[in-house]
Amino acid sequence: MMSSKRSSSAAQLKEDGHSSKRQRLENNSACSEASFLSTLDIYILPAGIQKARLAVFKTQVEKYGGKVQDRFCSTANLSHIIVEDNVDMPRMKRILKLDSSLGLKVVKSSWLSLCLQNKKLENCEDYQLYEETSDSNDFLPKAEIASNHNKSVELSRPTVTSNLSDYESSDDNDEQKNEKTAIFNVSHIKSPQTEKWICAQSSKSPKPNINKHITDKLEEMVKTYESTNDRWRALGYQKAIQTLRKHPKEISSWEEAKSLPGIGTRLADKIWEIAQSGELRKLKEFESDEELQVLKMFTNVWGAGPHTAQVWYQQGFRTIADLQQKAHLNHQQKVGIRLYDDFLDRMPREEAAEIERVVKNVAESIQPGIIAEICGSYRRGQATCGDVDVLITHPDGKSHKNIFHKLLAKLKESGFLTDDLVSAEETGNQKKYMGVCRLPGPNRKHRRIDVIVVPYNEYGCALVYFTGSAHFNRSLRHLCKKQNMSLNEHALKQGVVRKGKEKIHEGTIIPTPTEEDVFKVLKIPYRPPEERDH
Repeated sequence: MMSSKRSSSAAQLKEDGHSSKRQRLENNSACSEASFLSTLDIYILPAGIQKARLAVFKTQVEKYGGKVQDRFCSTANLSHIIVEDNVDMPRMKRILKLDSSLGLKVVKSSWLSLCLQNKKLENCEDYQLYEETSDSNDFLPKAEIASNHNKSVELSRPTVTSNLSDYESSDDNDEQKNEKTAIFNVSHIKSPQTEKWICAQSSKSPKPNINKHITDKLEEMVKTYESTNDRWRALGYQKAIQTLRKHPKEISSWEEAKSLPGIGTRLADKIWEIAQSGELRKLKEFESDEELQVLKMFTNVWGAGPHTAQVWYQQGFRTIADLQQKAHLNHQQKVGIRLYDDFLDRMPREEAAEIERVVKNVAESIQPGIIAEICGSYRRGQATCGDVDVLITHPDGKSHKNIFHKLLAKLKESGFLTDDLVSAEETGNQKKYMGVCRLPGPNRKHRRIDVIVVPYNEYGCALVYFTGSAHFNRSLRHLCKKQNMSLNEHALKQGVVRKGKEKIHEGTIIPTPTEEDVFKVLKIPYRPPEERDH
């Protein structure tokens, strides 16, 4: 009996010993994984890398034991310099103002993404940049030399910047699994020829607009047609304007105008009329038409579209004062009329930047590490802005969730937000506020502001959407449709099935953590915001 008990005790001790050993091995493995980047002390060159992606890299490297230097110092004891994949050694040295070799590794950002994705320190040989010698191939890794002929194919493939599950909330795990599965199907997407698509072209012309005297008149035609809700004619004129802006020389004949893409006989007539006389009879007719001028004025009231403007005109109203005194107005229209002149006046981009700083500072006081970026015409580089769109997210994928109402409350408490237009609009996981703000100080004007809070896994698509322009976004959506895909402010999806205008199958989400990923999946050149002002 005693012998049996001793055997049982011995077996238990042995089992406990094995369990303890397994636990130690598991703990050691977990510790090893948690600090697999501990040997890294890096500087990430910001050129070509979005702020949001930089924030992700910094968060993830430090999470796994590495260090990220905020500033570059040639005497610092760095292990690597990380650069965007399209940055070469000469460009890196120009940006950092280096005359000679650094004696440390310069590696493409895709290597760091791979390390984060696999949770281990990968060999960086195939991703490393080398000093250029007399032989143009001497500074390339062997694997890169061998694959140069496939470079254009490789660049078109989307890459995952980091493991999404590391910084997304656990609530989204099922969706993430679908997204990760979907990305492997991207290489099978057949892309139509994209060269002629607006979204594949730069809006920047190598030369100034030589036909500005023509495009200015056509822009007035666009505004008139928009006020009467004639969207097709407005769109036709917009396309003609873009074509003329890029034309390398001044229009010198009707035939030349007619030969340009998207310009038919009637538009060519109008273009040639302006080129010859400097005037356009049709525009003068519009300018002398009382109804059209009143409708144009009424559609400038915030909260009133072409239909409402037409109703007001039919009710006998002819001035803003008429609307103020006699019309039945909703809350938004009352604000729009009271601040009519302020809203019509476009703000300089310096003022828009001030508004962004106010929102960002308050957001960061609530939640450190928040990303707050101004979009719209400001981000596209325009000198003036009609309103301000501030896009807010957080790289950890969850800290954005509780910021929306706290942020608005603080901005109202300080007097920065003066009027609500739409206090809270929810579309999926995104929350949007539309209102009015005014910077402190004398003679400041009221400005339109939208604050949009989005989850980080939707940030790439949201940034594209809210940056615009409307024409650029419309071209992106049409290109997606040609490839059985869809794109909105939430996600890029593949495998979409349509019957006419109706979607029979919504498709599956393709992960697009950054703007660049959207362009890569669609197989078009990445256009920075200032080249999307179509």
